[in-house]
Amino acid sequence: MRLLVLWQGWKNDDQIGYHRACEQLVREGLLEAYEGLPFLSADGMGSANPVYQHALERATDINADCIFLQYFHYRNIPDPKLMIQSFRKLPSKPTILTSSGDSFGTWTRRIPFSLRRASHFGDITFMSGMGQMADLLVRGGGKNVCLMPHGFCQERFPLQEHQEDKNFQWEVTCVASNYKVRNPFSYLYGHKQLRIQQIRELSRRYGKRFALFGKGWEGFPCWKGPLPYEEQASVFSQSRVVVGGHPGGGMDYYLSDREFIALAAGCEFLEFWTPRIDRIFRPEVHWHLYRNHQEMVKLIDKLLEESPGENQERRQAAVKYARAKHSQYHRMKEMLRLAKEYSEARDRKKQYRPELNLFLPEVPWDEEKQYALKGWV
Repeated sequence: MRLLVLWQGWKNDDQIGYHRACEQLVREGLLEAYEGLPFLSADGMGSANPVYQHALERATDINADCIFLQYFHYRNIPDPKLMIQSFRKLPSKPTILTSSGDSFGTWTRRIPFSLRRASHFGDITFMSGMGQMADLLVRGGGKNVCLMPHGFCQERFPLQEHQEDKNFQWEVTCVASNYKVRNPFSYLYGHKQLRIQQIRELSRRYGKRFALFGKGWEGFPCWKGPLPYEEQASVFSQSRVVVGGHPGGGMDYYLSDREFIALAAGCEFLEFWTPRIDRIFRPEVHWHLYRNHQEMVKLIDKLLEESPGENQERRQAAVKYARAKHSQYHRMKEMLRLAKEYSEARDRKKQYRPELNLFLPEVPWDEEKQYALKGWV
């Protein structure tokens, strides 16, 4: 397979986990060739963006048979129809992939036009959440939509030594920003309010034992200030209990990369339950799920009451499982596997339905596929 990727970034290293994964897959022999182009690197995002012309030239030069438009929902991306149609004319007959890394709503913060068009004219669309969001994309002309959650960056967050309980710097930690949402009708507005309520409850309950990192929490005594992205794992590994900030969406499977970073760092991690995330990590083994703030507090109290070292086995299980299955290297390899299978089925004029290697081994694919795949033609 010869791969060309248009990364969402100004340089390839903006997506360093995925970029290095592709380079590793070349060394492993899965890829014959790979080239990455950061599609934000041109001045402006007008229809004459030279990155698009350069992409066609490089696809021709390497005889690309797979082209990936990563996170194709940045602001002001022009209609990709003509670019994709140009790719279709190449002798290599490339499979066209696109992906989405954000959550989107029905009436506010709708799925961007660029993503809908890339999904319609491309072959496979990977989304970090499914449910209503995937249904909306399909109704808007998208097709062959497939779950592909975020993963942790194996380059920025290599394996660290496990902390002994006696060396923890913080008892309860949350890393989450208080994002700006002014429209009370936005689907994100309600989630923002729930996050604020959550932080108030944690601050009231745990006082100086609670450490809050992120942007926008001025006035909260527990606030430690913004946290550089690369320092998240260090903070997580130095915390007895880490609480995920109330997520910004209720879509099936939807998680940010922060959950994967935390579990790969080796901590007791709590997350608010959203549909089907318990198919990705095992509750009470890898992480702890709660449905309201009362359940959250009870879980935290229970974990804090454990004697030093009592939860070491759980933390090690989470690290082992996350690092064996949920890095950006694993995500890239999975997407390319599906692209190869799709291409082979297309050449044989056979219908293709992927089977994903994302879930816990006890999750039956025959039941799960109705939620993890949408709009396959």
